[in-house]
Amino acid sequence: MEPLSARALTGQLADDLGWLEEHCRRQSDQATAAVRLRLAAALVRNCIGPALDDQPATPLHVAVLGGAGAGKSTVANMLSGVPAAEANPQAGFTRHPIAYASVNGPLSWAGHLGFLGPLQRLAQPAPSSLDEDVYQVRRVPVDPTSYDLLKDFVVWDCPDMTTWASAGYVPRLLEVAALADVIVFVASDERYNDEVPTQFLNLFLQAGKPVVVCLTKMGDGDAAPLIAHFQQEVLSRMPPGVVGCLAIPFLTPAQLADPARLAGRYRIPLLNQVAVLGGSPAATRRRSVLGADRFLVRGIGALLSVARKDLDALESWQMFVQTGRNEFVDRYHREYLNSEKFRGFDEALVRLMELLELPGVGRILSGALWVLRTPYRLLRGLALKLLSRPEGLSRPEQPVLEDAFNGWIDLLRKEAARRADSHPLWAHVSQGFHSGNLAEQARERFQQSMRAFQSTEAEEIERTARDIYEQLEKNPVVLYSLRGGKFALDIAAVAGSIAAGGIGYQDFIIAPLVASLTHQLVELLGWQVVDAQREQTRHRQQELLKQHLSGPMADWLTKWPATGGSSFERLQLALGRIPSAVQQLDARVQSF
Repeated sequence: MEPLSARALTGQLADDLGWLEEHCRRQSDQATAAVRLRLAAALVRNCIGPALDDQPATPLHVAVLGGAGAGKSTVANMLSGVPAAEANPQAGFTRHPIAYASVNGPLSWAGHLGFLGPLQRLAQPAPSSLDEDVYQVRRVPVDPTSYDLLKDFVVWDCPDMTTWASAGYVPRLLEVAALADVIVFVASDERYNDEVPTQFLNLFLQAGKPVVVCLTKMGDGDAAPLIAHFQQEVLSRMPPGVVGCLAIPFLTPAQLADPARLAGRYRIPLLNQVAVLGGSPAATRRRSVLGADRFLVRGIGALLSVARKDLDALESWQMFVQTGRNEFVDRYHREYLNSEKFRGFDEALVRLMELLELPGVGRILSGALWVLRTPYRLLRGLALKLLSRPEGLSRPEQPVLEDAFNGWIDLLRKEAARRADSHPLWAHVSQGFHSGNLAEQARERFQQSMRAFQSTEAEEIERTARDIYEQLEKNPVVLYSLRGGKFALDIAAVAGSIAAGGIGYQDFIIAPLVASLTHQLVELLGWQVVDAQREQTRHRQQELLKQHLSGPMADWLTKWPATGGSSFERLQLALGRIPSAVQQLDARVQSF
């Protein structure tokens, strides 16, 4: 198979991670895992993909993120130097990402394939409170007081992550966070240690994003103690990556209206921190790509662990399928193989004994010995009729197979009904049985496999029985040696008995008896050869059953929940492709 192009590989991986995220969101206890998956997919789309696809260089992106009411829009205005962001005392006012760019000319980077994934660019300006999966780009004038510190950056003002409505727009801020080369994390004095923003900060650092922390809404005198406290209580428990921790105390209305000229005391340190991180755009972009790659490689186990319950349910289903398969094979062995005589081997024994008789002129001598053994042959046949028990009738093979398979299906049907409320997979299987679709498909497939098995089985039995004498026919030296040996044994036994007792009336009893004993001895040896082959055939029959019938049926039943366009089919596809895709991306990133 041809390796996928970088664009196809990243597109496939982002789609698989996105599907797994949607699957995860349907489970009430997997919200955190869904966020990780969304960030991973966004990193593939917005960070790794464009770099490997050799897309034209984009400006560096700085994303302003934080909890509700922290002052993110105010910090975005500090970065851009103009009050373009709609700062509002209402928590959660900004509902979609807004970029502020001072670059003249067309914004080609906003049209790159896959840019911000599912978010659509607004063609016309809209209020930042618009709650849709969109983003917009606003032009801002070049700020002469910033000394071109952020000339290579686009500033993003993002929605919050903590209001009641944030569940609907957290995916939007994650898209921008993945795109960002630098994150400015904003936390207010009142809520600097809230759990949710702190978890997001931890996640961004795991993704290799350099972070500048901005603490806001405190008095001037409280700035230094708050920074020290935040570093001790929050940052000390975080992964490395926080470049700086700054404070922006309460600003006056005049400073809010003109941050470039009146809030320089707080603005310039912030610009310096961000600008240092983007001193070399190429190095900054490479750092972002490597960080995203490490997040995927190191976190692949955590990303896929969201499917643990689904995998456990699949494993339970597979276990019961195998249990039913084992019972199916055992029942076939118990009710059919143990009692089956394979009459073709009796015919093979007769044919073998015929081969050991002398051919041509020697057949006259063999016929004489046959006549000599006649009295005891008749007596033996009569004794066997009187003393032997009638053989019990063995069940035909096909009814045994069908009954064993019905037992297998009944086991699975009962287990699916019992577990239907424990997981959607069992509910899906139970519905398949209830509708008759699963059982009907299974029986049709079973009948097809059984016909193929019986055909192979008949050929195997016939070939094995025929080999008993055909191999001897193909070896004349051995065949004639055995014929001669048997004839010599018969003659020696008869002649010996006559010589020992002399010629007399007793020879009419002793000679037939001795000739019958030698023949019985040879027949016993032949019976042992044939019976050994008969027993080996039983073992081969069981292996053929596993290979041609129980094995294929078990494979089909095992895979059934993940076929027919079910969500479990898509889940298995994603779980199978994601590790390989991450490995391939890692190899390409390392050579990037």
